[in-house]
Amino acid sequence: MIGRRKAAFFGFGWALALLVAPTSKATDFNPELWEFTGLPENPTPRNVYDCTLCTFEQFLAVPLPGPNWDRNTSEGNARIFLPDEGTNVPPIPDPGTALSLDLVAEIEGDDHFLIAQVLSGGLLGFGAQGIMASAQVARGTTMRFDPGRVVHFLTSPQQVEYLLFSISEIHTETFDPFVLNGLAEMSIPFGWSYSSEVLSSDLVVTTPDGVARVFSVPDYWTWQEVILAPAPGPGLLSAAALLAALALAPPATQRRSAFRGGL
Repeated sequence: MIGRRKAAFFGFGWALALLVAPTSKATDFNPELWEFTGLPENPTPRNVYDCTLCTFEQFLAVPLPGPNWDRNTSEGNARIFLPDEGTNVPPIPDPGTALSLDLVAEIEGDDHFLIAQVLSGGLLGFGAQGIMASAQVARGTTMRFDPGRVVHFLTSPQQVEYLLFSISEIHTETFDPFVLNGLAEMSIPFGWSYSSEVLSSDLVVTTPDGVARVFSVPDYWTWQEVILAPAPGPGLLSAAALLAALALAPPATQRRSAFRGGL
């Protein structure tokens, strides 16, 4: 597998580096608001808004904008984001969907920003760690892992490969993501396989169509389908494409990963 991944591109002129996530970075809660867009028939589709400046108390006090809104809270369940560097460009929403919201009086200007849209999801089974699920999430995400890093993979019966990028900190005493075979004892869906390796070169995975396909056990970990970033072509990234992407990105003080919870 390592030889195949040497083709992974680690340039692409990442002027869109909206997030730098140290190996052991953890956040204490998920300051997300969910706007459910498929109710009452389908509870899965939703718009996901993130408040990077909110304290936990402010987040709990935010008035929900409507009856089809809810919070995703996980106080005390800190998440470790494993990529050495990552970027996230929010999806382009349909007309009528807000890119940002002003809900916290103590924070000047808009404070909640659209970071992703959950398009669909499915149940893959139940294991020792809980519900195992898959989802398709609209977000333009790229993650880079440096040479020498231990990385973990799941492979489905259809030979779709998923890379671990987030794990709950409280579970790292049992499942160590920094050693080979550190997750060997976890439950996985029937017919799937687990592997791990030490990278000999940078590994960069991306979402070329703007949709991340993820596997998740919500209280434990989240994995993303492995699609290697392409090698740079002539001219790298066009100025028009760069400006369009930057126009969609939240202000620098609000930039943060959308790699949260089951996303």
